[in-house]
Amino acid sequence: MFRSLAQVYVLPVVSFVINHTPSFIWVILDFFMDICFFWVKRLYSFYNSKDPLKEYLKHLKNVKSYNEWKQTVAEIDKLTNMDLWRQNFISKHYDYLLINDRIKLLQQARLSEDSSLIMSLLRSGLIRNFGGISQKRLYIKSYMGTKFKIEEYIAEVLNCLNYLNESINSERDNEEYIMNSKQLKLDFFHDVRQSFGSTALLLQGGSLFGLCHLGVVKALYFKGLLPRIIGGSAVGAAVASLVCTLTDQELIPILISIADVMKSMDRLNHDVDERYGNVIENVVKKGYSEDILIFLKFVKDTIGDLTFEEAYLKTEKVLNIVVHPTHQLVPSLLNYITAPNVIIWTAIYASIGTGVLSDNVQIYVKDFNNNIVPRSPDLNITFLKPQDVTYSQQYFNFKKRDDNGGSFMFDNGQLKENSPYTRLTELFNVNHFVISLARPYLAPLISNDLKHYHVYGKVRYNDTGHCKTKLLDIPATNTDVELSKTYVDDVEKYTKDTTFTLFKHVKDIVGMEIQHRLVVMNKLGLLNDVMKRFFIDEKPTSLQSLASIREVTIVPELMYLVKDFGRVFDVHKTMENIPYWVLVGERSVWPLFPLLWTRCSIEFALDDLYNIHRKKG
Repeated sequence: MFRSLAQVYVLPVVSFVINHTPSFIWVILDFFMDICFFWVKRLYSFYNSKDPLKEYLKHLKNVKSYNEWKQTVAEIDKLTNMDLWRQNFISKHYDYLLINDRIKLLQQARLSEDSSLIMSLLRSGLIRNFGGISQKRLYIKSYMGTKFKIEEYIAEVLNCLNYLNESINSERDNEEYIMNSKQLKLDFFHDVRQSFGSTALLLQGGSLFGLCHLGVVKALYFKGLLPRIIGGSAVGAAVASLVCTLTDQELIPILISIADVMKSMDRLNHDVDERYGNVIENVVKKGYSEDILIFLKFVKDTIGDLTFEEAYLKTEKVLNIVVHPTHQLVPSLLNYITAPNVIIWTAIYASIGTGVLSDNVQIYVKDFNNNIVPRSPDLNITFLKPQDVTYSQQYFNFKKRDDNGGSFMFDNGQLKENSPYTRLTELFNVNHFVISLARPYLAPLISNDLKHYHVYGKVRYNDTGHCKTKLLDIPATNTDVELSKTYVDDVEKYTKDTTFTLFKHVKDIVGMEIQHRLVVMNKLGLLNDVMKRFFIDEKPTSLQSLASIREVTIVPELMYLVKDFGRVFDVHKTMENIPYWVLVGERSVWPLFPLLWTRCSIEFALDDLYNIHRKKG
C-alpha cells in the first residue's frame, strides 16, 4: 500500500522538484555537502588518530633499557619543542650572564695556558650551585638535559681540571721545582675538593620494594654517577653492603644479571617459608616478602664475615649502616670510622630491627685474635625498626632513661636524638644527598618537584620548527645576550604546557598537606605499625634544613607497581620478580641523569684527580 502511494504521489513530486531546481542551487548544495563531509572526516580522524606525543609517553613507561628510553625521550623533546628550550639559554632560574662570563674567562685562561688564573677562578667559584645551575626547575622540561649553556659550563670546568692535571709541569729541569709542582697540584685538588663537598647515596628502607634500590645503584654505576659514600637502613643497608664490599669485577656480574648469580644458590638452605598463609603474614605483619628474604640471605652469603674496615680497605667505598639501639653504647651510624671491627651482616640485621627477622639481634665484632664475639654481651640491647623512630620534637611525651642506663627514651619507645645521617656531614664532608625511597606509593607526595611537564598533560607543539634557525648560534658577549632576547622570546610559548601550572600547584598543596598530617599523626602516636611501615620514612636531616639544592629524591613510579602488586605475594617466581624490581628502580633514575651529572660530575672528577696524585705522592 505504502509502496503504491509513493509511486503515485511522492515520486512525481520529487521528480518535479529535481527537474525544476536551478543549477546554481545544486552548486550551493554541493559546496555545503563538501564542507560537511570535510568536517565529518576531520572529526573522525581526530577521535581515531593516534597522537604521536601520547604514543611516545605511553611507550616511555614500558621501555626495557636506557638506550631505548633515550631514543624515546629524544622524540618527545622534538615533538614538544624542548630542544628549542635547551638552545634558548635565557632563563630566570639561573644567572646566564654570570655563567657566560665564567665560561669565557676559563676558556681564555686555558687557551693562554695561564694555570694560576685557572686555579684562582676555580678556587673562588667552584660550588655545586654556581649561578643557580643546579635548580630543579631547570631539569623538569627536557628529558634529554638542561640548558646547553649549563652543560657547556660543566664541560669547560672539567676541561680546565684535566688541563691542570696534565699541564702543570716543570719549565726548569729542577728536582725541587718538580716536587713543588706536585705538591701544588695535590694541595689545589685537596682544597677545591674540600670546598666543593661530597655526595652520599642513601638507600632508605623499602621492606617490600627494597630491591628497587639495586636498580638505582645499577643505573648510577653504569652511568658513572655512583657516589663513593653509600648508606642505608633495613633492606637499603643490605644493598649498600653488597655494593661496598665487592670490587668492580665482582659487582658488575651481579648488577648485569643478579637472577643468574642467585640461581647458583641452594634454595633448600634458605630459611624461607613458602606457604601462602605465612607469606601473607610476613608481608602484612613484618613487611618482608619472600623476594626480600632470599635477597638478604644472598647478601649474607656473599659478603661473609667482612667488617667495615676490611670492606673499606678492599673497595675504598664508605659503607654506612643506620641502626636504632636502645643504648648509647652502640653508635647509631656504623662505618669504618665509628665501628671498624663490626661484622657487616650483623649490622644489617640490627638495622632491620629486633623482632622482624629474629628476636635475638646482636652486633658481633672481630677481636684482636680474629674471633667473632658479641659486642656487648652483658647488655640487653634491642634495636628499633626504622619506622618506629622519629627525630623531631615529640608531642605530649616526656623523656626518661631506660633500665640499662641507656639513652633517653620516650613513652612510646621512640628515641629522642638527631638523625644519624647528620654525622655524615661531620665525618665525610657530605653536603649533597641522593636519597632513594623504595616506596612507590609516596611518589606523588615526595618527587613532585622533579616531575617533567609532559606528565601532566599534552604540550602544545608546532611541527614547522621555524624558530630553530634563530637559536643555533649562542652569543658570546653580554651585548649579544641582550639583543638575542628579541629572537628567543617567542620560543617559550612553544615550550610551555598551559595545563601544567594549576594542576601542579594543586597537587603540590595536596601532597604537602598529606605529608604534614602523617607527620603530626606519627608524633601524636596515632599511627599503628602497619601504617608507619608504609608511610613513615626517616630523613637525613630536618625538613627545614633540607633545601632543594641539597637533595635529590628518587622514588619508583606508582604506575609500574599497582598492576604487579601481586608479585609481592608470589612465592614461586622469585627469579622473575627480582629483575623486574631492579628494572623499576632503573627507570626511576633515568630522568634524573642530567641533574645528577650537573651536580656530581665535577665532584667525581676532583675525587679521581686527588686520589691519583695522593697515591703518586
